[in-house]
Amino acid sequence: MKKTYIITFQHVLNYGAVLQAYALAKFLNENEIETEVLDYRPSYFVYQTYRPRKGLGKTYNKFLKNIRFYKFRRNFLPLTKKIFFNTNALKSFFKTSSGTFICGSDQVWNSQLTKGKLDTGYFLDFLPKTAKKVAYAASMGNSAFKESDRSETKRLLKNFNTILVREDFAQDQVSKITNNECASEIVVDPTLLIQDYSEVLDFSLVPDHPYLVSYLTEDSKPVREYINKIKEMTGLPLINLGHHEIKEADKNYLYESPSKWLGVFSKATIVCTNSFHGNAYSLIFKRNFTVFTRVTKKQLNRRQLTLLERLGIEDRFISRIEDLKDLHLEPINYNKVSPKYNDLVNLSKRKLLNALRENI
Repeated sequence: MKKTYIITFQHVLNYGAVLQAYALAKFLNENEIETEVLDYRPSYFVYQTYRPRKGLGKTYNKFLKNIRFYKFRRNFLPLTKKIFFNTNALKSFFKTSSGTFICGSDQVWNSQLTKGKLDTGYFLDFLPKTAKKVAYAASMGNSAFKESDRSETKRLLKNFNTILVREDFAQDQVSKITNNECASEIVVDPTLLIQDYSEVLDFSLVPDHPYLVSYLTEDSKPVREYINKIKEMTGLPLINLGHHEIKEADKNYLYESPSKWLGVFSKATIVCTNSFHGNAYSLIFKRNFTVFTRVTKKQLNRRQLTLLERLGIEDRFISRIEDLKDLHLEPINYNKVSPKYNDLVNLSKRKLLNALRENI
């Protein structure tokens, strides 16, 4: 069997991005599909990852975080030995390839994250016709395909053998931009494809008492009020794992390794999040959780809602602080959720494996 390659966001300082790359590669290798992750580092991500922050202290902390992420990628991601800094390098290296390539997951089709335009590398446009192209759990966040890019986007999508997306917004966009010429199906994020994270878990920061975890990708007054209200309602000490410091938190771990981040997350008594991967890992580790609405970029809520609705627990999504009640903090009945969860995950596994076997 020929090697399969994944191209996704992996050389970034984002826990969800690195962990979804790890999970997809691990799942495929466990299913006897030899897989490598392309070490693709476009200039816009290199700049974001390594540019100094304002202030010596923050720059030093970012430097430490980079080292910790580097070690995680080195130890747990099956990266290609060759580094690719642009699509021309990819095209030259794979010009005669007949292998299978997967793009996704994460927001690989979000032009707002790829310097304001589509990065054709994440559409596998660098490949010859002899290669097989599969999109798995590809997402575009809240960024619709631009009408000005319609013909180009349509061409890129029509070249895929299989398109599997992560949420209904992406599915609608694929249908719309191609005039229903390209079919797509919704699948779960790669992080949900595996249950055993034991080889990457580090529990050294986990306290010996119940605690509340916050993991937020947006900083705003309503978000902080949401966290403070849950902290007040539960009386639990707060560990903040997000991107922004919360003064009311008992601990702020903003620069830790993915392994330590995941370890703290996996033992939380309650999780407060507005992140898709915060939602995903709450489900994976069967944590009690609530998801607070995005105040900005509200279309990003569809990522969480698509998953929650399919599991019948959309009531865990909080649209307004005024709606937050004690019942939202009651333990989730995973005896009811798990069968639906397992069905979704198993269906996604079959769709992915079938796509790869059909295209090998």
